[in-house]
Amino acid sequence: MDFSFTLFQPRKERIAKDTPSVTVSPNGRIVFNKKAAELLANQQFCMLGYDQQNHALGILPLSEGNTNSFPVRYAAKGAYIGAKKFFRHFSILPAGALEQSPVQVEQYIAIKM
Repeated sequence: MDFSFTLFQPRKERIAKDTPSVTVSPNGRIVFNKKAAELLANQQFCMLGYDQQNHALGILPLSEGNTNSFPVRYAAKGAYIGAKKFFRHFSILPAGALEQSPVQVEQYIAIKM
């Protein structure tokens, strides 16, 4: 009896801890590693926007909350934003975790989707 096995060899590379990284998860959570959380400048709220042409998520940190802002939660390893409603509104909720390096564009933090 002959078998021809193909071995599982994941290709995902870990991002170095000193590199800013943002992960968008299927549950609608935007997770910042410690280095990326520095871009939020300790602001407690943010506004979220979506650029359909560039398929990019824009995060605008705010010092005070308003009706459409999302709270930013800080933890020892970084920060996160619960934004499932936002992703459902634009129908852009990812099927799997999406990890990207954030880019500062004027006052926004941009992430390619």
